[in-house]
Amino acid sequence: MTKSGCAIRLGVKKRLGEFTLDCQLDIANGITAIFGPSGSGKTTLLDCIAGFLSPDQGCISKFGRIVFSSERSINVSPNKRGIGYVVQNSALFPHLTVKENINYGFSLTSEQKREYSLETVMEILDIAYLSERDTRNLSGGERQRVALARSLAAFPDILLLDEPLASLDAPFRGLIIQKLKIIFRELGIPMIYVSHSISEVIALAHQVVVMSEGSVLGKGNVSILLRDSNVKRVADFSSFENLLQGSISPVGIDGQKSIALGDTKLILPIERSEGEEKEEVSAIVSIRASDIILSKIKPIGLSARNVISARVKEVHSTDSSVLVECDIGEPIYVEITSLSQSELGIYSGTEVFLIIKASSIMVLGN
Repeated sequence: MTKSGCAIRLGVKKRLGEFTLDCQLDIANGITAIFGPSGSGKTTLLDCIAGFLSPDQGCISKFGRIVFSSERSINVSPNKRGIGYVVQNSALFPHLTVKENINYGFSLTSEQKREYSLETVMEILDIAYLSERDTRNLSGGERQRVALARSLAAFPDILLLDEPLASLDAPFRGLIIQKLKIIFRELGIPMIYVSHSISEVIALAHQVVVMSEGSVLGKGNVSILLRDSNVKRVADFSSFENLLQGSISPVGIDGQKSIALGDTKLILPIERSEGEEKEEVSAIVSIRASDIILSKIKPIGLSARNVISARVKEVHSTDSSVLVECDIGEPIYVEITSLSQSELGIYSGTEVFLIIKASSIMVLGN
């Protein structure tokens, strides 16, 4: 159902107390992250696009169709904009079952506009087993998947997501990121994803819009988060984590498994499980950049299970540390001090070894 042209084009102003949103922006197809610190206007921007807030002046169009124009007195109601909206708290209907929640939007859509089935949505999000469940008895990850399904069941042209991982425990964050990637790949629905997490943005988005104090500070490939000096001053690089997708498979007895990331396989922590698992499973793992040790020479005699060779692609300086971008078939970031970078001579093109303890790798919701 992918459409051609600019997904969202807007130029709006909206004053809320002492805060003013003043944005001019074109958002292409794909997954676009709206990134910035708290209070920068991310949610206000989404509310204007969705129609829950009316700008004081300006124009908003979706795939060339004007949905708001102060000059032409156009203000299409939210339920007629063809836009899905998923918020932090999922906002499910408590008096309806899971299936009834999902069927709500589906039943309001004419058969001619139904581009996929309800069963397809539930299969993608792996929630068929929840069909008859009371929504008040769901985990955080289940609630967000049901909220996604309910939005998709209304066949939106665009999906807005306002920090959908913010209230979730770590294991569920990877699962939701996986599902969002599958939704875009299989259904072709553009997404605008609000987050203040650099890790999430790098793992998910095709492009990023950086906001500060109600205005657009920068826009482009997600690499601007690490390369643009203006953008870096509003970013929080503390606790940076690599969120990497790969295939998990058994490698031995006692629950030992590995995950294939790019050209590299990493040994995972041992998990006790009943029976023997033979099939590969796609999953996302989290590895904190500060948990990886970088060496110029290949170490020997270590208890750490993962010692892998890599080439430095780029070195990114932040206020508090240095993020070394390494290539292992896909990018992985290592946090070191500026003193370590200088003493070791770590620059673009340097051959290095990465040391990662299996216990430092967290599997997120496979």
